[in-house]
Amino acid sequence: MNTIDNILKRRSIRHYKSEQIPADTLKEIINCGINAPSALNMQPWQIRVIRSQDMLQRLNGSFVDWARGKSLSGSASRAGEEGFSVFHNAPTLLIVAVDTSNHYAEGDCGMFTQNILLAANSLGVGTCVIGSMAASINESPAIRRDMLHLTDKYKVLFGIAMGYADEYPDAKQRDNSKVEWI
Repeated sequence: MNTIDNILKRRSIRHYKSEQIPADTLKEIINCGINAPSALNMQPWQIRVIRSQDMLQRLNGSFVDWARGKSLSGSASRAGEEGFSVFHNAPTLLIVAVDTSNHYAEGDCGMFTQNILLAANSLGVGTCVIGSMAASINESPAIRRDMLHLTDKYKVLFGIAMGYADEYPDAKQRDNSKVEWI
């Protein structure tokens, strides 16, 4: 797949097959991520790759507990429903954390993430960025420290659900009015 087709055809996937991504494929995708540019080559990200179903269930349960009583938008608004999965039951979840002492870190993590999304798509792996997970993890020192081994220097930006797509959504409308030629 050429680069432009890959960019234009990538979609957020919210329904996954249970089949796990082979380790070699996942390593290739992550290698593409860590080869993203970063200011002064600081590489201000910490990435956690979670494939353990037990750990995924614990993270999901923690999110559901955190979401109770909150008014959330998007798919997170269904956190109280039976069978809810904040990461859409994907077999793999990446957690992207950012160095809070680095002024450029969030932009750098954005470039890291885009490389991940495009590399995965080019290899037939679906992805979905999960922003709603960040607050629930960041507000739980036990999850950040004990489960994800993140120091206080890092905060979670989002998760990335990954797996083989069990849906093929159409592109959503894009707003070209956001571009102004000067």
